Amino acid sequence: MMKSCFELVCLFGFSPHFLEIANFLDNLGINCVVVFGPRQKDAINCLSFPKSVEKLCLQSLDDDAFKQIKVQERESLGISFGSPFIFTQENIDCFGGRLINSHGAPLPDFKGGGGFSWRILQRDKRGSTLMHYVTTKIDEGACAYRRDFLFSDDERMPRDFEKRQLKEECEHLVPWIKNIILGKLLLEKQSQSSKIDHVRGTYYPRLSSDLHGCIDWSLNLLDLQSFVLAFSNPYPGAYTFCKGLKVRLMDFRIERTCFVHPFAYGIVVDVGSENFMVSCNGGIISVMHDDFCCDNQSFSLKSGDRFFTPEPILQKAFASRVFYTPNGLKTRDYSQT
Repeated sequence: MMKSCFELVCLFGFSPHFLEIANFLDNLGINCVVVFGPRQKDAINCLSFPKSVEKLCLQSLDDDAFKQIKVQERESLGISFGSPFIFTQENIDCFGGRLINSHGAPLPDFKGGGGFSWRILQRDKRGSTLMHYVTTKIDEGACAYRRDFLFSDDERMPRDFEKRQLKEECEHLVPWIKNIILGKLLLEKQSQSSKIDHVRGTYYPRLSSDLHGCIDWSLNLLDLQSFVLAFSNPYPGAYTFCKGLKVRLMDFRIERTCFVHPFAYGIVVDVGSENFMVSCNGGIISVMHDDFCCDNQSFSLKSGDRFFTPEPILQKAFASRVFYTPNGLKTRDYSQT
């Protein structure tokens, strides 16, 4: 096996790929440090890393524990998958510009987080295995590696998108990373003065199912379907209310299209042994009982019941934004003035 030019590789965030990369580095005798936030601790601990791997759970890259690695004193490579940290120019310079980030979306569109859910909402089937250089601007660094693909019509939920994304990365991105580590492929040293041609794209913020996943029953059939799917597995589902109780939908199929008066939106028009039907904007949908849940075990759905989401809950979803810090979720409610 070829000798690598790197003495240290830092893996930031979390990815199932970390285990394969760490084992590869261990076989090469290259120091590997996994740097993650408290919210990623459980996922990291599920990976059986080699004993040589150092794990750092940090609140910030300003922590002394990270500075003690002395990245700048060694030939170092930084690889980010879902890093909870904001990289500063000082962090980038420590790696000599060889700090790269994986972003599983077709940049310059869909910068930011929540990528799979936003693409399902937009009914956008474009996928990408992509590595870009880290800059101080979110997802705007020059592309180091890219391979585009399309999600199939059978891949409908975020869980399906995640599974396909991991498959594409295993087959194409991870081998590319190994070749970078081996020196078979070279990364350019990006600096603050590097000329990068920016193409204006789209940025979408993070999402929270418990906040943003409230169903607006005025949505037309296709928009309603993509909304429900966007918050489905592995997330807890889109939610609404029935008889004063919070309920969730994971999936449905369109039974038929027809005119439905707005006052009939959300009414349960039929309940069967395996499914039930709801009148919506543009037609009737069929929901399997397995794709519907309520925390109250005594809840019983009957024909004539209505699904309804109070307006204040819908307004809060539009007026609030969530941020994922190293410790977890933080919410800002801009409706409170």
